[in-house]
Amino acid sequence: MRKYGKRYFISLLASAIVMYGLSYCWHGLFLNDYQLIQYPLGIFLSAAAVAYLMIGAVLGRLFIAPQLDRVGRHPLLRGPVAGVITGVAVYVLALVIGVTYNKELELKFIVMDIVWQAIEQAIGGFITGLVYMFVYEPFYVPQEVEHHEDLP
Repeated sequence: MRKYGKRYFISLLASAIVMYGLSYCWHGLFLNDYQLIQYPLGIFLSAAAVAYLMIGAVLGRLFIAPQLDRVGRHPLLRGPVAGVITGVAVYVLALVIGVTYNKELELKFIVMDIVWQAIEQAIGGFITGLVYMFVYEPFYVPQEVEHHEDLP
């Protein structure tokens, strides 16, 4: 299986778009966190789009990692598991760096945010799994295997 073929890149884009939309709905519509941003909203949303492309890339890479073979090979199970792992990792990184909408960190907000991040990325992982199920990619044979008649 080709690791970084069309499935990977389509799933990266699709999951990034879905997670970006979910984030916008959660932080912008449900919580109104965007009112707390101290710089132009357009800059924030552009940076968030790039961040979600990177999160989609990490999620896609984790999805195809052989370590997840222990969890299962079915894409609709593997995707959300990869998403939850990615979501928790992203939130922990943001927490350590100090990226937050709140001035005061309370345990209830930390728990709510980490749960939301895990759900958001799990949905992105589900989208990744769907892409891997429905997007056809021809079987990939590495070049060195194609010329097996040249081997002794």
